[in-house]
Amino acid sequence: MTTSSSSNKKIKFHYGYGGTITPGKNGGKLRYEGGTNGILKVDRGITYTELVVKLWDVCGPSMRLRCKLPHDDLDSLVHVWSDEDLAYVLEEYDQCSEDLKIRAILDDTLRFSWANDELYCFRPKDFIMQVHTIEASR
Repeated sequence: MTTSSSSNKKIKFHYGYGGTITPGKNGGKLRYEGGTNGILKVDRGITYTELVVKLWDVCGPSMRLRCKLPHDDLDSLVHVWSDEDLAYVLEEYDQCSEDLKIRAILDDTLRFSWANDELYCFRPKDFIMQVHTIEASR
């Protein structure tokens, strides 16, 4: 995915989890408000799986990773589901700056749906759908 010289570089993911994207007061530029915000500094050669495991410490295993590209606003975030997606985001930042500071939004993807007294838990495509039977108390 990367050369040995570029894999020694560090990347800073400025992440937000549990907040909302709202229009700014002046000019309407979108911004991220509330929730948990932080910075995760990792090696440039990190894989998607390694990155996701590190982000689990922040928000748990039911999350979706979306990243802002350098010249885009928060209304056009790129979904990151694989090493290829992560490489694309890194390439976009490489073209703009030596200093990789990537804005990442982590969304809770755990969804619940009731059907015939069963609770279906849907997670991202990287996880197995689990079906839990719930006894109805009537």
